[in-house]
Amino acid sequence: MVSTGGRIEIGGGRYHRGRRVGLTARAEHGTTEKIAGAPRLPIDLPEPPLRDEMLALRPWTSDDVPALVRACSDPLTARYTSVPVPYTPQDARQFVEAGRSRTTLPLAVVDAEDPARMLGACGLHAVDRERGRAEIGYWTAPWARRRAVATRALRLLSGWALTPAPDGLGLARLELYVEPDNELSQRVAGAAGFLRGDLVRGGIVLRGRRHDVLRYSRSATRG
Repeated sequence: MVSTGGRIEIGGGRYHRGRRVGLTARAEHGTTEKIAGAPRLPIDLPEPPLRDEMLALRPWTSDDVPALVRACSDPLTARYTSVPVPYTPQDARQFVEAGRSRTTLPLAVVDAEDPARMLGACGLHAVDRERGRAEIGYWTAPWARRRAVATRALRLLSGWALTPAPDGLGLARLELYVEPDNELSQRVAGAAGFLRGDLVRGGIVLRGRRHDVLRYSRSATRG
């Protein structure tokens, strides 16, 4: 969703479809990690899958590679996320192959009636199950903007993440980060139930440059 001034419904400034800034799609390969010798399984997918009358959230597949390249080659997507520039089919394939981990849950946002039609992305990262916290991010493909895609996806995923287990992930708090000039993304966060917090000076690094960001949060106690 683009407004005048080049603002876009992209939020969670550290989010590259589930990745922290500074990490590329090559990071976090594999589905099982080990810490101190103990296997740590990836985050379970929502069951039943998250959806509303307009869109659904599902895992990324190799069939999404062409759409990923198109979406991530968009200048505004590149401006507000950490996608590699230029974004190549190899970048997309590596991201898809990386999949879920114990700390990330990247999901494709797709048309509810046509799951092959990708509309954007929404995902959890920096998930800390012990502390009950995570960060969340999202972006909308250029061809799907001005349709409330990001708002709907953010509501679905954050609602599930904050729902007690076994129906949800059972987290207590979610945070996302938005640059101050990205007013449209701030509206998305507010519409999805996130509260604006403090300004974090130099809070993210995108392509070697530090950017100030606004912190937004949503807690389980607020629903």
